[in-house]
Amino acid sequence: MGCCRWYLVVGLGLGTAATGLIFILAWPNIFDILVSEEKSLLPGSALYKEWRRPTMHPSWQFYVYNWSNAQAFLSIPQEASTASFQELGPYTYNEYTEVIDVKFHQGNGTLSYRKRTFFRRNFIGTQPQVITSVNFVALLTSHLARNMDYSLQREMSFLLHNYRQDVTVTRPIGHLLFSGQREPMLEQMRKLLCTDKNLGALCQDERLAYFRTFNVSRRPSEIYSMDIGMHDRSTYGIVRSWGSTVHRKASNAIQPCDGFEDLTGELFPSRLDRGKPITIVLPELCRRLTLEYDEELLLDGIMGYRYTAHLIRPFSTEMVEASGMTSCPEMSIRLGRYGMLNSNECNGLPLYESEPGSYSNQSDGNRRQLYYVLEPTTGTVLESYIGLAYHTDLRPNEHIALFQNVPELRVPLFRFDRYYRLGEPKAAKLRQLLHLLEVGHQAALAGCAVGITLVLLTAIYACWKSRKPSKNRNDEYSIIGMQLRNDGRSDQLMK
Repeated sequence: MGCCRWYLVVGLGLGTAATGLIFILAWPNIFDILVSEEKSLLPGSALYKEWRRPTMHPSWQFYVYNWSNAQAFLSIPQEASTASFQELGPYTYNEYTEVIDVKFHQGNGTLSYRKRTFFRRNFIGTQPQVITSVNFVALLTSHLARNMDYSLQREMSFLLHNYRQDVTVTRPIGHLLFSGQREPMLEQMRKLLCTDKNLGALCQDERLAYFRTFNVSRRPSEIYSMDIGMHDRSTYGIVRSWGSTVHRKASNAIQPCDGFEDLTGELFPSRLDRGKPITIVLPELCRRLTLEYDEELLLDGIMGYRYTAHLIRPFSTEMVEASGMTSCPEMSIRLGRYGMLNSNECNGLPLYESEPGSYSNQSDGNRRQLYYVLEPTTGTVLESYIGLAYHTDLRPNEHIALFQNVPELRVPLFRFDRYYRLGEPKAAKLRQLLHLLEVGHQAALAGCAVGITLVLLTAIYACWKSRKPSKNRNDEYSIIGMQLRNDGRSDQLMK
């Protein structure tokens, strides 16, 4: 019976250890399934609702540049270094997005949708509300006229004169950045410029501002298609830009000028490998970023990987160069239809990204430090920062009377810092999920330890028991040595 008990204890220990080992090996896969459920974007899920109507809104801080000596500089020819620009700000805005026209495609596990973005001012501080800057409408007219026939250029010059346009304007901040202002001249320009072959941002029925966020019309973006990782978890969050497919011969063939197929910085796959760089596209800013691992960072009790953008370039330029093409054919989707910035990269307008450190008012620590902090197990964005600056170029134009005698000058317009931080409710939920991962590992390790301990204790006890002397008093026989005596009887008998 004793041996049977030992065998039972040993079997129990081995079974416990084996179960713990199996659980250790299987727990990551089990946890990944739990994470997939939490990250599910199937219609009706919690994340799907949050994705369509985000409750966390990135904060934007804008800094604009007031041309303080514009009249004196333009009235008398001077050196470019004498132009004086005063940085004003920050002007804080909150970004609001909404996803519309969503369709779920069961066959390939994707969501097709459109997106709307708009901004709301957060009135903090007492910064000046009106600034003097270059007249973007007049500058755009001169910019577009460079590639036109002489007769059309002269007609554009007369339009500027008839509508009493000047090289500079004094406008409220909100008008310059977002809402724009009704310009009767733009209607005449559209009649001259907007043909079937030219349907850029100027030809859209909206007010002209630096950001085309559709604060007035609330028009949606292009059609996007996002993979939700149903068939392959590594493709989770990859967004494809399809645009117009009317002229495509093969709907499945993606050409370099048709759009993009990348992560967009909102959703990332799970189980990030910090040794592999991450490429993302910011379609609204017309930028492709290459993120490389920088360091581990603790945010709100969550350990994350900090990725820094080491390569920043317009994604349209990269796609055209990759294909060996100098421009996209007319039948392909126009890259200018992307983006909420009316920049040269997005919409071909004379708004250019400035080089790092081009503005002296920016400190060395805040010059174009683009980074993302990602939780590596779930791929959750803990924090992100994007900072860019933009300028325009003032150049003389002999065919446009208003710009015949202007000096060449680079005019700083604005810069912004876009900051996002995961909210505390979501951070608390993420901490609970990661704690479950840790608890599962600890439980599995504890099971292995308990099983191995039982086996070792049983072996030690059995070894000790076999070497201990027996003290059992119920033995039936005890052999004792004795001597037989006959008191001399044997001698008498022999006699």
